[in-house]
Amino acid sequence: MLDVNTHTVLRALCALRDDGLLEFRRGRGITVIGTPEQSAVIEGARDLVQLARRHGYRLDELINVIQTVG
Repeated sequence: MLDVNTHTVLRALCALRDDGLLEFRRGRGITVIGTPEQSAVIEGARDLVQLARRHGYRLDELINVIQTVG
């Protein structure tokens, strides 16, 4: 109907599931379990991790930075 490749849609749905925003239920379909706020935080965290990696931080170092400012 929308002329979108099925595999593209499935990849997007799986990414949303992996981010904790969707739940796949066998025989019951897909349910939204996340909120827009959770989505915004996940996206911000993803951006922060990418920024830290570009500047040479390891994940454990980034966690220490977050704990320091939090």
